[in-house]
Amino acid sequence: MPILLVHGAWAGAWSWRDAARSLRKMGHEVYAPTLTGVAERAHVPPQNVSLSTHIADVAGLMRYEELTNVLIVGHSYGGMVITGAADREPQRVAGMIYLDAFLPESGQALWDIAGAERAQMQREIALAHDGGHSVPRPAANPPLAPEFAAQWASLFTAQPIRTMSEPWVSVREPAQRVWPQRHYILCAAYKNSPFHRHAAQVRGQAGWESSEFDAPHDVVRTDPELVAQRIHAIAEGWGLRD
Repeated sequence: MPILLVHGAWAGAWSWRDAARSLRKMGHEVYAPTLTGVAERAHVPPQNVSLSTHIADVAGLMRYEELTNVLIVGHSYGGMVITGAADREPQRVAGMIYLDAFLPESGQALWDIAGAERAQMQREIALAHDGGHSVPRPAANPPLAPEFAAQWASLFTAQPIRTMSEPWVSVREPAQRVWPQRHYILCAAYKNSPFHRHAAQVRGQAGWESSEFDAPHDVVRTDPELVAQRIHAIAEGWGLRD
């Protein structure tokens, strides 16, 4: 059973490196691509990159690697991406995990969920940065421990702005939108995040499970073993093994 790990904004495959290593030691087949326009793929001009690009990255990986029975995991912005990729390739996806991640409705952009104030602030930052094409990563709130901040400072790259402003629009009719098993993991230590709303939205709904980490939003990087163990436990609980 393949596990496909999708990173958040400003990051790259490096964000999942240690969690992916742990999952492979547990016997899982793991894919952790870097999305177009960030990290080692930051050479692609940001004006050529949108949310649709990233959805195509992940849907295309599943299609061309001929993956089936996939457990697809999205962290933060990665929730936008896995929603779109599973919508395009529903027959390939057996389960979805949203790790402190955005959960869009069809027609919503990340900025629609995050709010007008955040959208305006990021537009202004992007204009000052490169004329409005990409947004540098803001300071973490709450701040990261100094050792983590120093370790990752050179790895984060600016995020193409259209990944935030473009809405996800389902390619399926509403009646066809039957989702696989889904699990929402909330990082509860970040009290002011929009992800608390998503966790509350799905809690108790049919087709959803939920759990929490008493950890910050950056848990995928700060505590990768904890994340790997939770993904493994969810996969085992759903019977998603080869």
